[in-house]
Amino acid sequence: MKDGRPNILFILPDQLRPDFLGAYGADFLQTPAIDGLAAQGVLYETVVSPSPICVPARASMLTGQHAHANGVIDNLHWLRPDRREMGIATWPELLSEAGYHTAGIGKMHFYPWDITEGFGHRIIAEDKRHVHIEDDYDAFLKAGGWHKAHGNEQRGYQGWKGACFNDLPDHAQVDRWVAGKAADYLRGYDDVRPFAIMVGFPGPHCPYDPPKAAVGRIDPDALPRPLPMTEEVQSYREDFVASYRRGWADLDYSTLTEDESLRIRQHYAASVERLDADVATILQALRDSGRLDNTIVVFASDHGDYLGDFGLVGKTYFHEPSIRVPLVVTDFRAPEARRDTELRSVLDLFPSFLDWAGLPPAAQAHGQSLASNSNGRVVVGMTSHGVMARSATHTLVRYKGAMALYDLEQDTGEQFDCSGSPSHAKAVRELEQALTCELLRGTMATSACASASPRRRTHSMNGNGAAPIARRQLYGTRFQILETPRSAM
Repeated sequence: MKDGRPNILFILPDQLRPDFLGAYGADFLQTPAIDGLAAQGVLYETVVSPSPICVPARASMLTGQHAHANGVIDNLHWLRPDRREMGIATWPELLSEAGYHTAGIGKMHFYPWDITEGFGHRIIAEDKRHVHIEDDYDAFLKAGGWHKAHGNEQRGYQGWKGACFNDLPDHAQVDRWVAGKAADYLRGYDDVRPFAIMVGFPGPHCPYDPPKAAVGRIDPDALPRPLPMTEEVQSYREDFVASYRRGWADLDYSTLTEDESLRIRQHYAASVERLDADVATILQALRDSGRLDNTIVVFASDHGDYLGDFGLVGKTYFHEPSIRVPLVVTDFRAPEARRDTELRSVLDLFPSFLDWAGLPPAAQAHGQSLASNSNGRVVVGMTSHGVMARSATHTLVRYKGAMALYDLEQDTGEQFDCSGSPSHAKAVRELEQALTCELLRGTMATSACASASPRRRTHSMNGNGAAPIARRQLYGTRFQILETPRSAM
């Protein structure tokens, strides 16, 4: 018997800013496929990633929990292995147990990289920076006589500070490969169960490496100029520079000129245009499968990218270019274009997936369904670098030895710290209270879980309760290829 519940297709590019999409106002590039989704669905204008680092953001989206609750606050930790015994499930696990077929295609950023975390099927193309991982994409490259390349092997990488050219054939570039695999999977899907498929693109995350022809499509003079550095950023910029000097990037950002930032933005914009074409490939496959009319398509990202704003690249800190992400939800059962102006969080996806699948709310979830009203909300976040509380109008940040408050209505570029202004004392007080309450909530939830399973509390754990990642799991070349024949689905 046919299951009447909707399919869910979750498209998750890595490190995508909303203001580099036409639907969010960008006029210097073309993104017709993503804009088309927004024209038939809900575009969420203000969506925040509370822990804007790759692994913490993804662990939070997977479990619906804040980083300070699940313990994953940097890229060197992952969810504890006994989390199910602690009452913590992933949304793929819950949907699988409810009768959905689940699949993860592309980048997931799990540790070890080949675990399933609840997905019934995986086709793996991991982070562009993890060039030694022998995943499905690596096997494809080797079969064609190619290999995963560190940025240093790509033209322009050092001279243009991460902006470079990818010389692989078009079909062999990683986002293209992921799109092709996802399209093939959708066209060949013949299960009676509804599906929940997550497609994780490794791009447009650095290195900023589109092919040369794609870069020529972007006019650098039309690109928005980077925001100036501030006193707050100067207090921790040395830590940022030291991070990128390490072998994973091997780049020197001790200086970053406007011209260098614009070159990075040009390559990034070119990558976003190619991503849009990849999204179009997947959507066409969904149409070809005959399942579009019963599918909810979700397009989002894990965090943003500074792209030279404040003299930074990447993410990690709590300015708008880092924490803001796009979110478009198009329910093709009843397409309706509208814009949602309320403050949302990427943690809201977990309870929304459960809603759409007809499942009851999960007690572990810290977000709220996208169907709910979020007026007056404060989104709290944490990474290993600091903490944040963001309301609809202000952002309060605390780092090691630094604090700042930004009035997002009067100072959209976050240039002026108003934490010491008497006129902003109420905002500081309210955000401090919200921050304290949410941090305590997460800590108490973690302690309650640990008390429920005392023998396992310290098993392979560090002080924050998350499982530390062995070096071989991050960069090693072990494990079998996980892609399985379609007959084994």
